[in-house]
This record gives sequence, structure tokens and C-alpha cells, in this order.
Amino acid sequence: NEQAKELVRHGHKVFVLTSSPDADEKEIFENVVIYRLRTQNFLKGIFFNFKAFCKIIKLRDKIDIIHLHFVGINSTFSWIASKLIGIPLVATVHGIDIFPRNFLHNILIKLYLLFPKRIMAVSRFIYGLAALNTNIKKLTIVNNGVDLRKLKVTKKKEALKKELGLENKKILLSVGCLANRKGMDIIIKALPDVIKSVPNLVYLIIGKGEEEGNLKKLVESLNLQDSIRFLGYVSDKEIGNYFNLCDIFVLMSNTIKEKGGIEGFGIVYIEASAMGKPVIGGKSGGTGDAIVDNVTGFRITPNNHAELKKKLVLLLKNEKLRNRMGAAGRKRVLKNFLWKHNVEKTLKVYNEVLNQEG
Repeated sequence: NEQAKELVRHGHKVFVLTSSPDADEKEIFENVVIYRLRTQNFLKGIFFNFKAFCKIIKLRDKIDIIHLHFVGINSTFSWIASKLIGIPLVATVHGIDIFPRNFLHNILIKLYLLFPKRIMAVSRFIYGLAALNTNIKKLTIVNNGVDLRKLKVTKKKEALKKELGLENKKILLSVGCLANRKGMDIIIKALPDVIKSVPNLVYLIIGKGEEEGNLKKLVESLNLQDSIRFLGYVSDKEIGNYFNLCDIFVLMSNTIKEKGGIEGFGIVYIEASAMGKPVIGGKSGGTGDAIVDNVTGFRITPNNHAELKKKLVLLLKNEKLRNRMGAAGRKRVLKNFLWKHNVEKTLKVYNEVLNQEG
């Protein structure tokens, strides 16, 4: 967790509780103490939260605040632990956890948001969702951030192009889980017309997920095998090379209401901006915090195929515009969207809660 590592760099002690399919174990990574709790059980959600509850109780003399990421049944367990040991509870909501689905789920959202003293939303959109279900006095916006060290370029662009056989190619890039809400299928469907205008175009897709098979079938049905490559998982040590390689970063995030699928913020957009690349994203969820339309890139309604094709061709053919948008995006990230900015705002919330408790 990048936030945890940044908190440590600010001089704080951080304990992270997470699940593990294997045995319980303790690990110290970049001075963050990580407890992996075995949850290989058909009731793994309940089982994990009970073990996390017990671990919080044991850590009572070492912690000043409990911080939840995502709310759900974990809110109940953490709130009880918070009350028992007299340590305040705060939460960050990311989107999927509070997106309305059905009547019962909506009631539970209101319940879960009762428990934290303060709630941090990762974007203005998620703030709005939370505001429908809790007192706005508890809410604040704390955007996610970028770790520039993760985006370090270790291989020259031309060398990587040669390695991949992409010399003299224009490159689109998507990074993310291969899920419906990421909208890779929308991009693939747009490519035949875009390639008519930009024949040397190649689309690189980084990530794994449940939609991989369907996306590959779609590529075959459109006869785009020579223009689209699925690269699978790419490590953090290598990902900066691929952001650096592309001409445009594109991800048509869209809302899948029946599955509660929502883009809460979109860290990959600001990672691409940090690398000086123009971004095209779906006008959905919290992407409005990650992309400034017509400044750092374009936000497009996901089902507006004509507009997506138009903007792709415009950017692919206009290097000056690409450079201007990329530069504006990088400047914005360096000013507002590093993890240090996130942690400064998070620590302000912690201090307000602790002073209130005192």
C-alpha cells in the first residue's frame, strides 16, 4: 500500500492487516508491518474480519487510530474494536463499496458509514455518493496519489520498441484489470475506423482479468490480431517503461450498475499524466478528478463511439497537442497528486479526529 509507505516516510508507525490464502504471517516491507491473516474458509469475509478484530485488540497499546479502506462488514468489526479499546475509527471509501445496488445494500451502506468518525472519499464523485448516505460534516475528499519511483524508466523507448517489434508504430496503452467496467471492448471496437486514418497504430493492453477471453474473441472477430497485443501482467519495476513507450493512454471506464462496478478515481490516469502522456478516459465515476477535459486529455461518454474515434485520431495525428496535454498533466500531478499530498491530507484528518477525541 503506497499510502502506508508514505506514512512511514513521514515518521509514523504503520500496521497493515490483510488476508492471506495460506498461513498467518508477519512481514516487514519498507518499514511497514504487515500482518497477513489466513482466511481460507467458505466464510472467509467473516473469518478475516474476526481475526482482524482480534489483532486490533492486541495492537491497542501500539496504535492511535484505525483506518479502514473500503467499508462493509469490516466496519462493524472495526467499530466494535474501536469502542472496546477507545481508539477512533476513520475510513476511506473508494466507490465499489458504497455504490448503490439494491434496497438492502443501500440500507447497509448507511449503517456502515455511521461507524467511522471521519470518512475520506477518493474523488468528488465518491464524496457525492457518500453524502447521500451520511452526514456531510464527516466527509472530506482525499485523492489517491502517484509514486514516481514506481514509474522509473529503466529502458529507453526505442530499445523497448525494437524489443517488441514496434518500430515506427504509434502506440495506445491501457493498464488495468480486464473487466467490463474498464471499457477495453469499447476501445477495441473503435480501432478499425481509427486504423483507417492511422495505419501504423498498435494497441497494448496490460492486465489480467475475467474478460480476457471475451476481449481476445472480439479482437479475432474484427481481424485486429496484428494491431492489438495482450501483454498480461507487467511488474511495478517495468510499468514505467510502458507508460513512457505509449503516445496516448486510454481507458474507457464506464459504470456497470448491475454489478456495482464504478471507477472511483483512476490512479492509472494520473500515472500516465505523471509520465507526460495525454489521457483519454470514460466520463464515469471519479475520472473527473483524474482527468481535466481538454487540458490533460479528454473525457468521453463511454457509448459515444464516434467521439472516441475522433479524439483518438486527433491526438494521434497532432504531436504538438499530445505534448501540450502531457505536459499539463505532469505539472498537475507534481503539484497535487503525489502520495505525499494524499498523506498530508490524511494526517490532517487523523489530527482533527484525535484532537476531537482529546
